[in-house]
Amino acid sequence: MSLFIRGAQVLHQGTFKSLDVQIVKSRIIAMGEHLSIPSDAAFLDAAGLLLVPGFIDIHTHGALEIDFNHADAGQVNRVSRFFASRGVTGYLPTILTDTTQTMLRQLDVLSDPNVLAANPTIAGIHLEGPFLCPAYKGAMPGHLLRQCDVALFRELYAASRNTIKIMTLAPELDGAIALIEEAASLGVNVSLGHSSASYEQTMAAIKAGAKGTTHIMNAMKLLHMHDPAILTAVLEQDVYAEMICDGFHLHPPIVRLLLKIKGYDRMIAVTDSLSATGCPNGSYQLGVHTVIVKDGDAKVADSGVRAGSTLTMDRALKNLLSYTGKPAEQLSALVSTNAARLLGLEDVGELDVGKRADLVALDGDYRVQCTIAGGSIIHRGERYV
Repeated sequence: MSLFIRGAQVLHQGTFKSLDVQIVKSRIIAMGEHLSIPSDAAFLDAAGLLLVPGFIDIHTHGALEIDFNHADAGQVNRVSRFFASRGVTGYLPTILTDTTQTMLRQLDVLSDPNVLAANPTIAGIHLEGPFLCPAYKGAMPGHLLRQCDVALFRELYAASRNTIKIMTLAPELDGAIALIEEAASLGVNVSLGHSSASYEQTMAAIKAGAKGTTHIMNAMKLLHMHDPAILTAVLEQDVYAEMICDGFHLHPPIVRLLLKIKGYDRMIAVTDSLSATGCPNGSYQLGVHTVIVKDGDAKVADSGVRAGSTLTMDRALKNLLSYTGKPAEQLSALVSTNAARLLGLEDVGELDVGKRADLVALDGDYRVQCTIAGGSIIHRGERYV
């Protein structure tokens, strides 16, 4: 397969440039001005569009009334297509704390070779729990939370066919350091969250190999001048930090403050999206909980605790543009490059010769007009219909 793209402003090495892009099979093989169009290439006229790296969402629980804790293979396909329409070229379906039986079953479903072959945008699995702090459980079912258990982690990891790429845990739990070291030895990125950890406990976890933090400032102990806690440690250290930029989880000035402290190379925009994403107000499922969505804000029905979001990655970028006033070329890393680097994916997250052809074409209002993953067009917006 060969694809030739002309007319776009292409994000290349930090700036937008008028470049042609030639793709063969899954790779970008040429970029430049006034390239010759191969006779056998499909042609995409992208005049007036911005071409940026495809979005990568490392924390999502579902969409379209589909919850990854309960989804079957066909439903996973539907969610992947929906995410493609929002510019996503890579994502980690996220399993939250549930019964061991349910987690094992869904890890098996999501890592089934046939499911992965049908959904090449799945880049692994995020396991959020069950090793989390009850005091900061958020929307997690408290009665199913566990102390750290290396044997259980190994069972879950095996059920995932070794595809768990991120695991969220609370570093203050008994056995956390041993579990972090075990996970890190297998290439799993440990993300700290749902936690009451002290500064010292968090620093020990980072030293043991933790690489990030889950939805920073949400479901974690905040800082105090006499008790720096987990938040200070993850702000101070060069670990990655997820943030949910939906306008509910973080106030816009907080987003700006986090970016000023952490910089634009360590913050990762995630959706933490629920089955309610892409749906109207109403009642939806999140693991064992019922969630009520009103005006886009999702809360657990029986507790009123905020529970994930109805955010999409294209909306996250638009919100970041609004919140910060920064240009898209600076913000692109937050929705793509930084997640790729956390996951150790060196061939995605930027557009250059030799890189995998994962990219999205946006119009002047930052609406997705075309999504390309691995060199194949996986979504056409209204411009190309």
